[in-house]
Amino acid sequence: MSYSSRGNRSSRSSRSSRQRQTSRNKRAPKSSTPQSRRGTLQRPDTGYSLRSRRVRRDYSDNPFSVLMRPRVLLFVIIVIVVIVVMVVGVTSCIRRSNESTHQTIEDTKPMNEQDQRVALGVSASMTSRFTEALDEGEALAKIAANADQYDDDRMLELALAEPSSRAFVADYPSSDKSSRPYEDEVTRGKIPTLFNWDDHWGAVTYGDGPLAVTGSGPTTLAMSYMGLTGKTDYTPTQIAQQANKNNYASGDSGSKGELFSKLASSLGLITEEISPSADTLSYSLGDNTCIAVELKAGTLTNSAHWALLVAINNDESVTVYDPSSTEVSGRSWALSTIASASTSAYAISASESALADSSRTSSSDDSSYEDEGGSSYDEGGYYTDE
Repeated sequence: MSYSSRGNRSSRSSRSSRQRQTSRNKRAPKSSTPQSRRGTLQRPDTGYSLRSRRVRRDYSDNPFSVLMRPRVLLFVIIVIVVIVVMVVGVTSCIRRSNESTHQTIEDTKPMNEQDQRVALGVSASMTSRFTEALDEGEALAKIAANADQYDDDRMLELALAEPSSRAFVADYPSSDKSSRPYEDEVTRGKIPTLFNWDDHWGAVTYGDGPLAVTGSGPTTLAMSYMGLTGKTDYTPTQIAQQANKNNYASGDSGSKGELFSKLASSLGLITEEISPSADTLSYSLGDNTCIAVELKAGTLTNSAHWALLVAINNDESVTVYDPSSTEVSGRSWALSTIASASTSAYAISASESALADSSRTSSSDDSSYEDEGGSSYDEGGYYTDE
């Protein structure tokens, strides 16, 4: 039994020793002797093999650096864009809803039928005044926005000085620069108030510009003709055309005195040049006589022009119809003031016999006539080239 035990122990020890040796051999690096093949040396085998590994960035040091990862950054951008789109969409819906609600309220709110820009309950006369002022304001804004389209700065000055001219001046750049028929009625013995910028004739060329800024002479003569005859066949348009052809459209005031001393007679009017003194003006002015006066610059207005004295009042003041100024036309003036401001004057009247014997007819007749100089005009007073 003892020998058997020792034999088994020796056997197990020997077997264990071989196993340990085998294990060491497995762990030991293999050595190889370099061999030369065709002059090429091989590196000795060290027993280690190199493997490629992906290098990963470590974001653990900075928590915010996670956001810099491409996928995370793209996701964040997409989320922000979606949020912005949603906010814009919601805001637009709210705004449209508010506008719709406001419009509904405005539609159901009682309005001033005369002019919706004016509050309900305002009197008709006051509404009319607001309407006029609002229209003039809108026209002035249009003029200012298109001021570079005016070749004549006098048109811009007119708009600034005369609120009632602004609608005409605003439309002037796009107009065809022609006139249109005058359809208002006039009464014989009552002088109508006319202004140069009336859209019936304001765009017509007279002298060196539009009649709106140069036509005080033709407009003054037209007022006297209409009031003394009761006819409307000679408006500033026709008179301006005749004055242009006869070279009367010149001078500081825009028209020569011949416009009244010569052209007026071809219209069936009687004219007489008089002294522009206060006594002479007072004596000459009467029910069937009006007086055209040439006013100096810097007196009643800034520029020289023509105006019409239409009546003398009980206080010896005179009523002036100034075709270039609503302010001058809207009040009475002392005779001394008019006399000191005038450089020349023409008394204008029309006799019954002169009107009865006149070969000219009103615009309703289909005929033409020839003036003293041999110029031909149609029934509307326009020149006909023959």
